[in-house]
Amino acid sequence: MVVTRSIDNIEFWGGDLALDFANTTEGPGKDHLRAYADLVTWAHRAGALPPDVRPQQGDLRRARELRSAIYGVFARDDPRAQRTLLRFYAEAVAVATIEDGDWVWAGRRPNRPLWPIAVAAVDLLRSDRLARVKQCDNCDWLFVDRSRNGSRRWCSMDECG
Repeated sequence: MVVTRSIDNIEFWGGDLALDFANTTEGPGKDHLRAYADLVTWAHRAGALPPDVRPQQGDLRRARELRSAIYGVFARDDPRAQRTLLRFYAEAVAVATIEDGDWVWAGRRPNRPLWPIAVAAVDLLRSDRLARVKQCDNCDWLFVDRSRNGSRRWCSMDECG
């Protein structure tokens, strides 16, 4: 049985919040973020937003810009995409506080769902896991290869392998 992906059931196979966000598109014409409400739904499912937080209505232009930047950084090592990512990161840390070692964002601003994603992307970019970031040989989704020998080629053995 083939299951059609939607924002309500899209898998989190990236192994990292930022990569899972990049994977909310499946190439041209298949964008799972069709409305701002989809971004909020995905952010709640991914743990990027607490369940009780409902941001003010926003548009998807910035979310798509961040998603494109994340994909550009991790799939193509694009310096322009990295500058865009760092701009989002700077905004995120400018409005955050740190409590018990974790980033905390308050309020209901429209870009709030994007802030933990931008921070996760920069954290991944600076980590030793960066060498394990790969692109699926079948669907082009991004994932962190956690296999012992680093030879994983697919986002999911069930779906693409």
